[in-house]
Amino acid sequence: MTQPRRRSAAILTALTTVATTLGLLLAGAPPATAAISTGHGVGHLSENGVSWIGSYRLDDGSLVFCLEVGKKAPTGHDYQFVDGAALGRFATDDLARLAYISRTAAPSADPTEAAAGQLATWRIAGLDGRSPEYYAQRAGASGQAVLDRSSQLLAAADAPSGASRGVMASVALTPADDDGRMTVTSGLTVDFLSTGPTALAPNSHSGTMSLSGAVFDDGKAERTISNGETLSITTTGTDPTSTVVASVRYNDLPYGSAFTAGHAGDDVQQVLVARPGSASGSATVTSTVPSTKSFQPIVATKTSAATAGAGEAISDELTVSALVDETRGDLLPGWGLYRPSTPPAAGAVPAVDENGMLPIPVVVESSLLGPFSDPIAPAAEPPTGAPVVCTVEVRIETGPGTYRTPECILPGSGYFVWVERISPSRTPVEQGGTRILPWQSAFGTASEVTFVAPPPAPEVPPAPVAPAVAPVLADTGAAGTGTLALASGAALTLGTLLGIGVLLRRRLTTRLMQPATD
Repeated sequence: MTQPRRRSAAILTALTTVATTLGLLLAGAPPATAAISTGHGVGHLSENGVSWIGSYRLDDGSLVFCLEVGKKAPTGHDYQFVDGAALGRFATDDLARLAYISRTAAPSADPTEAAAGQLATWRIAGLDGRSPEYYAQRAGASGQAVLDRSSQLLAAADAPSGASRGVMASVALTPADDDGRMTVTSGLTVDFLSTGPTALAPNSHSGTMSLSGAVFDDGKAERTISNGETLSITTTGTDPTSTVVASVRYNDLPYGSAFTAGHAGDDVQQVLVARPGSASGSATVTSTVPSTKSFQPIVATKTSAATAGAGEAISDELTVSALVDETRGDLLPGWGLYRPSTPPAAGAVPAVDENGMLPIPVVVESSLLGPFSDPIAPAAEPPTGAPVVCTVEVRIETGPGTYRTPECILPGSGYFVWVERISPSRTPVEQGGTRILPWQSAFGTASEVTFVAPPPAPEVPPAPVAPAVAPVLADTGAAGTGTLALASGAALTLGTLLGIGVLLRRRLTTRLMQPATD
């Protein structure tokens, strides 16, 4: 997980309200409020058959330890069940030690273990001025074993994972991960006498978790979970945000300082009732989170000019929105939101909403294709190898609205067309990129086509016209008019040339005959 995602998880946890309940419920308490002691339970009787060390049995089947050595034995007395703290005799840590013994040694069917548990109980509650050895000798040959084991029980109560003051459950929601899902995790913390509040190792206990505003992977809103287990959940509902409530409860936990006591009168021994797993812990988390559903951005487009000249600049108008399809329960009918890891500065655009969320940004890539010599026919995809004039981008940060691309220069004549696409990979995961569905425009949409007419053809000068020849009248009695006119014209021209030649010859002859002069 990247550092921004850690910060995002911390922010979400900080914004979450968690309620934890100290586990003090007596899940193992009997349904009756009273019981009668029927006599000895498990333990050792002294060699003289008079003294007893071990547990006593009640008529409901419970085993108990005596809490007030020196008073009357429990046998035959009617006990009322009360909470151990109601006795008003013990400090919190001693209540925790007694509760630990009630869970570990009091239910034992082993005589030495039961006798040691009784001795350890007296060593906490009071020995009436006598030593532990005095009471241990009631076990006869097992006396030393009983004494040693009682010391071990007291040491275990004060050791790590021993006696505890209470148990708390917790539950936390984390933001959507790389696959677009949120996660929920529950935990248990025990306040041990020796180590203080300590988180239990994962899978120590099972509990029940229920959800509102979300479901688990199996589509259900309740399931059995273990402490430390992280589960994926998806939000329900159709809004861009969801209020998710996650509650967890663990019952029958062997922790805490609560135990059941029996009281039968001031002159009769109070008793510690064996009750394994007497505590519970619960917690609830409520948080408003971005919907984990995917959304489908779509774009309606229109070129800035249906016709233009070569060298002119054109752009594309983008009307961005989200697809609404009521037949698809997995599709968010609106624009997705995300919670930024770091809130934007005051006055930044866009600003976070009342829940600290922003629209998921997308990048629209627009390419101007062309030129094409023929009118463009619509198609689902551009033709392979189509020439690209330019590719420009618009980052959509404020959600649905109208935007305009940067301009592209038309290089020449022909048909040009815009195509657009949105790729989820252009949006970082921490900004909701995994919840964007890809989109691509169709090819050849009429509103996207620009035509550039070719330049006009150059003008060609007209061919020169031959000079006109004067017509010659023809003799109507001779050949045809056209032939006669042509012959007449030729004869006229020839006669003229002959006349000029005769004239020039005469002049030359005259000059040659004249006498020469000095």
